[in-house]
Amino acid sequence: MNAARAFATVAVALACAMPLPARGDADHSTGEQILARAKAVFRAHVRPPFVAYTLSRRDTHDGAPDFENSYTLKVWCRSSDRSALTRRAWRGIAYGSIENITVAFDGEVDPGPPTADIFERALFAPRPSAAPAVPGPTDSPLPVIGGVVVSTDYDYRVTASQREGATWHLTLEPKRDPDRNRLDDLWIDQATYEVTRVRLRDHLYLGFGGRSLEDEFEVRYTLRDGLPLIASIHGQTRDDEFETDYTFADVGFPASLPGWYFEPQLYGLHRDDGPS
Repeated sequence: MNAARAFATVAVALACAMPLPARGDADHSTGEQILARAKAVFRAHVRPPFVAYTLSRRDTHDGAPDFENSYTLKVWCRSSDRSALTRRAWRGIAYGSIENITVAFDGEVDPGPPTADIFERALFAPRPSAAPAVPGPTDSPLPVIGGVVVSTDYDYRVTASQREGATWHLTLEPKRDPDRNRLDDLWIDQATYEVTRVRLRDHLYLGFGGRSLEDEFEVRYTLRDGLPLIASIHGQTRDDEFETDYTFADVGFPASLPGWYFEPQLYGLHRDDGPS
């Protein structure tokens, strides 16, 4: 186990062990306290600098398959700014031209990567640089180990919390900017405080004219070596006219990737060097 993974393991364990303000046992915790602890656990995981994966998208329109907007991509992504090299894929093999995109939620490109931080302030817009974000008035501070536990969230208020089997279900409402703070529901494992499912507001972009429809995403997570990864997303427009299913597979974490992968102006020199 390397030092980063060891630190992440210890951090998650400490986050789970943090004391809650006295209100009886954990079953009587407030929604704000559950949200604070879930954020601490989620953000304690160390995200790898690079992630490679296969993204499959399947669309339907009025219940019929929409083949024009359905495809499979292989993606090689740099986590710091979500810059990604992509190629179309068929039966596990990448083919055709290479393209550079910035993967992000609520954008004209597909969401991702599977390691995305759903609590990040810039989740729904590409980050301008790889510099670490400095906590600001709209960023929720983490509870401090060994100090004061902060249980007030600056982005969301919890309007309802209930137990559903082995999970907490929190219903959220944005405190400030509903266009930026798009999380509506969280499902959190009661034992580990890992996020298992998310419901959020997104958009389905149609063509290149900028037209978009309100779209609701239901995101499902899986744990791999203790790291929460997006396994699938189901999107549905409000009028039920369009549905989209995304699945993330073959997820890997390369130690490094060639620098030209993230310099699209160099792609012309590497037409025969695209990864497969």
